[in-house]
Amino acid sequence: MIESRPKQEVSETGSRPSGKIDIVLLFAVIFLLAMGIGMVMSAALATDQPFRLFGRQLVSGVIALIVMIAVAGIDYHRWLKWRVLLYAGGLMALVALYVPHVGMVMNGARRWIHFAGFTLQPSELARDAMVILATALMVKARKLATPEGVLVFDRKNLVSFGVFLGVYVLLILREPDFGSCMFMVIVLGLMFFLGGVPLNLLAKMGGATLPVALWFLFHHRYTLERFSNFRMARHASSAAATQLGQSLVALGSGGMTGEGLGHDWVGGGILPEPGTDFIFALVGEQLGLVGTLWVVGLFGLVFFRGMRVAKRAPDFTGRILAMGFTLSISIEAIINMGVVTGLFPTKGIPLPFMSFGGSSLLANALGVGIILSVSRSVPKEEASQEVVEAHAL
Repeated sequence: MIESRPKQEVSETGSRPSGKIDIVLLFAVIFLLAMGIGMVMSAALATDQPFRLFGRQLVSGVIALIVMIAVAGIDYHRWLKWRVLLYAGGLMALVALYVPHVGMVMNGARRWIHFAGFTLQPSELARDAMVILATALMVKARKLATPEGVLVFDRKNLVSFGVFLGVYVLLILREPDFGSCMFMVIVLGLMFFLGGVPLNLLAKMGGATLPVALWFLFHHRYTLERFSNFRMARHASSAAATQLGQSLVALGSGGMTGEGLGHDWVGGGILPEPGTDFIFALVGEQLGLVGTLWVVGLFGLVFFRGMRVAKRAPDFTGRILAMGFTLSISIEAIINMGVVTGLFPTKGIPLPFMSFGGSSLLANALGVGIILSVSRSVPKEEASQEVVEAHAL
């Protein structure tokens, strides 16, 4: 469990911020953004509109950076006050999927809305809203905690959270998008576990979600087919296994230093979505083992710094918010890279800050901005000690 070092707990209205954001975390994200823009440009060279795709990703990256810096300047306690508005926004976006001429159907799934020239994937916004709702639930439980520090959940608050989550899950499953639902549940489950939720309550929560997951799996053939194809990919070179097989070929073909930017293997149409879901394979093919290790190292740095901010947060709210968004970004990266390397069945989850698409960029930029906001509120003596440690290194 995440526990801060023994110190006096400040009020939930915030402490005196040091004004210094976690610069290491910020630059790790900037490096990922820059690499993503370069990889999208490289993947786009094989299309008939390379500069249009590059331009869209560049603009999305700049907007994401602006959002990140702007959110870092907002007191993170305010997000709990805005949680109903954020939830309502996510709900409206999910409902808009089923509005004619607004919801887009691609590859048999209704997961994007297109309006006034903009495309948005509502499940990304829904995930951020649920992290904030989960934080609010745990903060209320913290106020009722026993003298031993065990969180006590009010039944009304717990049922309300379950209803809110259930509505999101049902709408996302209807798209259908089982993977995004599982991703959201995993993030929330780890938040509760690391935040100190009693194990018996966690078991009851897991028991409530298991029947829904099993029902969906056995009533939607495409999910079972993905598991079957994942198993076949290790034993046969079939059409069903081509996506994973070519991903592994692309990763291996790069060797130590890669074939160079613009090399037309992945980008030639052999591997679907080289600039989005399989951009990590593109990194391996064009930048080699060195490039992939660099990306893994940057995500490791994001995880380490985010959890460091959570540990040093001045109050419980900051601790859970920083931890929740750090887990969200890190787990998304692990799932994406696991799919590309054949560790997990194929699932269309983007690589944070690198894959083509503005929805993922903006959702994760909001999360990093909130983590940076928490880092600004680390008490001055904590911030000074970190500077001393940095110079010592």
